[in-house]
Amino acid sequence: MKMLLIYSSLGLISLIFSACSSNNEDGEGENEKKIGKLKNEGDFEDKVAAIENNSNWKIMNSLAYNNNAGSREEVIAYLNETDEAVKLEEIFFDAPTGDYGTRIFYVDGGKKFASKEVFFDNQKKIPQFIERITFYDKKQAPVYTRERSTALEEDLSKQIFEQKTPVGLSIDRAMEIINKQGSFETTFQGFVENGGLTYILVGENTPDGFASSLVVQYESKDVLKLQKNERGMIGIPIEVQHQTMLDEQGLKFQILLNLRLL
Repeated sequence: MKMLLIYSSLGLISLIFSACSSNNEDGEGENEKKIGKLKNEGDFEDKVAAIENNSNWKIMNSLAYNNNAGSREEVIAYLNETDEAVKLEEIFFDAPTGDYGTRIFYVDGGKKFASKEVFFDNQKKIPQFIERITFYDKKQAPVYTRERSTALEEDLSKQIFEQKTPVGLSIDRAMEIINKQGSFETTFQGFVENGGLTYILVGENTPDGFASSLVVQYESKDVLKLQKNERGMIGIPIEVQHQTMLDEQGLKFQILLNLRLL
């Protein structure tokens, strides 16, 4: 089976955020003057472009989480040579509302300076696809927001941006996901057998919490401890290291590399 190793790490990404930017979007062109301008907007645009155009970042995948309601969450982190995040991409689907899309955070020196949302807003009277870009000052306050929307996803890039009242986007959830904290902590939730493979389930220790499954390749000492007393060990905190893999059909799955009881 052909597989693609993406990259993963146990280390937490410690980030303190604030500042702002975004790159030129399709559909602006000659109509760009119709939206308001931020005095130093070009500086922010250049910083985002530098991140987007660099192909040398290390890539770190969070665990891919889902819950019983059908909601899904995962984050892809782009790291520099000192393992500092320069970009976080949160991919989500919220089952109760039907909203889904991506939230991207751009970071410089440990501080968020821009965010970009591309998502389907199912809460509107007429559901729409929305692209929203926001810039932030050094106090993490949003100072500029532009937005465009359309009923059809394929038409989004053709729309003209309009300036909106600045609205911020919290990075907290993306940080919890990548660092396995809060609603995305890793407690032991049992084993599942499927297709001849053994999967370990990890996640928040609540009936409807977010959880993630990883293929168990070999039975380490701590894995054997969990297997011998599976029911009694439910809910104990564990630390997992994983790799995200793609098979030849492009389907994503997770391999357990290491497990440690806490």
